[in-house]
Amino acid sequence: MLSRELKAGLVVLIAGLVLYFGISYLKNSNLFKEGITLYSVYDKVEGIMGSQPVTINGLAVGRIENIYFHPDQSGRVVVAMTINTDYPITVTTLAQIKSSDLLGAKEIALEIGSGSVLVEDGDTLRSAIEESLGDAINKEVLPVKIKTEKLIASLDTAIQILTGFLKGGVENDFRSSFSNVNQSLIHLNEITTELSTYMVENRESLGRATQNFERLSKSLADNRDELERVFENVANISDSLGKANVGQTMLALERTSKNLDIVTGRMANGEGTLGKLSAQDSLYNQIDKTVQSLDRLLLDLRYHPERYVRLSVFGRRPSRVEEE
Repeated sequence: MLSRELKAGLVVLIAGLVLYFGISYLKNSNLFKEGITLYSVYDKVEGIMGSQPVTINGLAVGRIENIYFHPDQSGRVVVAMTINTDYPITVTTLAQIKSSDLLGAKEIALEIGSGSVLVEDGDTLRSAIEESLGDAINKEVLPVKIKTEKLIASLDTAIQILTGFLKGGVENDFRSSFSNVNQSLIHLNEITTELSTYMVENRESLGRATQNFERLSKSLADNRDELERVFENVANISDSLGKANVGQTMLALERTSKNLDIVTGRMANGEGTLGKLSAQDSLYNQIDKTVQSLDRLLLDLRYHPERYVRLSVFGRRPSRVEEE
């Protein structure tokens, strides 16, 4: 026969087991559950855990009830949500996983869609995953990282080439170049010193030149009105030339040039009197013979005028002069 202590222990053990299993049963049953259960399917649910809040415009309207793999063995994840709100949720509502703070905590935010058809218990909502801050930073930084790596590789190659040049005997050339640069700087310093000395020695001459320049500037300023009139006259002359009918003058000159070309062409071809005179020797020869005959006649008249002119005191008729 069992003692009282053993009986009391068995009663407490049985009561504890009944309480545990009863609470578990009530927890998983819909007996005391308020609201409706909605589902959404995701490719991945990083940062999502049970009992996390479900919000609408930042206000908690439910919590995540359960997370499990989809029965179709595709690897997708089903999230069951218990919604406790009278706010109308349409069937086009989007269940989006998004960050709730900068530390990376996640939540499911319901973005109410358009339409008037409301969800019912057990419906599946459309799903989406908001790009996290880390993903956005990685997306922006990745191209920069790739370019930086390429730049580093290019610099490394350039350094290797430069090192090869230096090892190949180019070091002496560089030293010579730097020495030449140093000599050039020394010469430049000497030139600067000489120029400074020259300016000190010729300070009076430079002062007089500066004074002359100032007087010239003052003279120009004093005669500003006259200079403006001169410039105005030049501008008027330029306007007059611009308004002159230069185009017609050029056309007239062009026509004259063409006519002169025609005349010279006809002369070259022996056309007209001038053309015949320039192209045919016979006319020239005849004129030359006539001139020679006239010259002989004038000479003969000069030295023997009595052959052509005879005076008679008694009025006798002069005899005819014979031709030579």
